[in-house]
Amino acid sequence: MPQIAQCNGPQRARAVSQGLQGTRVRDLGEFGLIEVLAAAFEADFSPYHGMREPRLKVANGDDSAAWEAPAGTSVLTCDAIAAGSHFDLAHSDPEDVGWRAVAACQSDIAAMGFAPSHSTVTLGLTGDEDVEMVRRIYGGMAQACSRFGGRVVGGDVIRAGTLFLSVAMVGVDPAAGDAAPTRPMTRADARPGDVIAVTGPLGGSAGGLRLLMAGQGAMGGAARSLVRAHLRPEPRVETGIFLAGAGVRCAIDVSDGLGADLGRICRASGVGAVIDLDDLPAHPALPGAFPDDWRRMALSGGEDYQILFAAPSHLVDLARRADPSIAPIGRMEAGEPSVRVTGGDGDEMEAGGGFDHFGS
Repeated sequence: MPQIAQCNGPQRARAVSQGLQGTRVRDLGEFGLIEVLAAAFEADFSPYHGMREPRLKVANGDDSAAWEAPAGTSVLTCDAIAAGSHFDLAHSDPEDVGWRAVAACQSDIAAMGFAPSHSTVTLGLTGDEDVEMVRRIYGGMAQACSRFGGRVVGGDVIRAGTLFLSVAMVGVDPAAGDAAPTRPMTRADARPGDVIAVTGPLGGSAGGLRLLMAGQGAMGGAARSLVRAHLRPEPRVETGIFLAGAGVRCAIDVSDGLGADLGRICRASGVGAVIDLDDLPAHPALPGAFPDDWRRMALSGGEDYQILFAAPSHLVDLARRADPSIAPIGRMEAGEPSVRVTGGDGDEMEAGGGFDHFGS
């Protein structure tokens, strides 16, 4: 294997791809694999130019990473994905797995109104994985960081019963040093009378997953757009930063399904919610692909990574002028923490529980 540590720039990228085909993780060993993966991430990474990135002082490869961050509040989140529970490499490219692992954390950061900064990754491997496949996963993480911000600066590799990735991500205040500090948006700040809104179409990821599981991922353009919504979700980082800067106080990302995530806001804020099913902005390809079930999928499907927020009507109007994809879908109301869903015929329906790792 080439000496990755002695290479820089394009040399480093070329060195990563040499001598890995057919190599198994157990043949390379832990420290050889770490060397390959660190180089793989840097080969596919370019700093996100949409916001200022804290200056890295100690990079990947030491006991800890170190960086200079702007003064002010930081946020921290983590998320894990595992083979069999969250992805199947029979349906996903390795790059898609890496992208989704990072995007889940970027979306959490965005829902607070902050900017992704730095991440560590715990990688669990059986040892039988192909090294090139694992390298491509890190390439996907680099692509997501390049697109929406952040950088992997370290982590750990362990032996495990199945392939998994656990990402921990720090988010920083994008306004630090330039203006008043950003107040993190939370689930506990909804008030009766607030308008409930969502930043974009729903149900696309659920539709794409259903197509993949049915072996229909190679259909026409509409189906491909649903599959892409599942494999390459796009966290709403810039929109989240705008909402927090405009004064929105309450938000959550749609990761487990709109009905379930809105229920979390209701419980944290001690209020009820009523939404109109006819106002939900479904993914445009969803009704054609699933004519009998698309409304339910828009309501209950997870991993769309839109931002669901509640705010006074004037703030929602301001946000819609800045981003026309934002759609009002209901209102918060006084009462027991619950979500009521109404349709055009006036009937009410259950919001749905959303995804639960240990549910039925």
